[in-house]
Amino acid sequence: MDFQVYWAAYKASLLQKLEYRVDFALGVVTAMMLRLSQLAIQYVILEQSKQLMGWDMSQVVFLAGMTALSLGVSELFFNNVWMVPYYIVMGDLDRLLVYPVRTLPFLLISNPVIHSFGNLIIGGVLACAALQVNHVPPIQWLWVPFWAVCGGILYTAALVLAASLSFKFVGPYGHNLFFVHQLLTANQYPLSVFPAALEWILTLVLPFAAIVYLPAGWIFGKFTNPWCAFLAPLAALFMVFLAVRAWGWGVRQYESTGS
Repeated sequence: MDFQVYWAAYKASLLQKLEYRVDFALGVVTAMMLRLSQLAIQYVILEQSKQLMGWDMSQVVFLAGMTALSLGVSELFFNNVWMVPYYIVMGDLDRLLVYPVRTLPFLLISNPVIHSFGNLIIGGVLACAALQVNHVPPIQWLWVPFWAVCGGILYTAALVLAASLSFKFVGPYGHNLFFVHQLLTANQYPLSVFPAALEWILTLVLPFAAIVYLPAGWIFGKFTNPWCAFLAPLAALFMVFLAVRAWGWGVRQYESTGS
């Protein structure tokens, strides 16, 4: 029963957004241009050295593609987590808490954004182009959507963890969520280029490495341990567990607006 409610709410919200065709087109194009501009920066960097810690341009393109896909999945299905700080300040969370469904999943699916399609399109094109250039067997291309879904779930769970802090540190802005977003975008580069502390954070604390860097290293033969391919769902499930616990803690701190 809950699933039918979630699906009805999600579909209604998505169809409402798709009614505005110009906004849809602009959102998709803008997201694609943003990804391509970031790719241009990577090209400038790699044009000077040809390789970045052993990764060539096509392999870095794959990292960028997987990062965009993970972002796109989260934006398409779970984007409303960004509204949590605002809902807490304005008291809108009161309304959600009395709905006869689980608050967190209903909140997450209530506001898909249309520019997510741009990230999904450009991410898929970049990832597939990189696999083609590196002559990766076609059967291994099936890993891409699997890792992308895991990536979207893990990224969303990390955002929920950050959003849960807004129950304690009340404010209308999601600076803590932007911090998580920046950590995700760091995965467009091989993690070995970063300081050891940041590499440790992205591997063990918020394990974005499990959805981008480690799978990419495995598929390009840089890492031989097959666990690099299977860590993505394990890391995603673990982060979901932490996110649900953090959300429960946050709701217990919630005191409404008093109005």
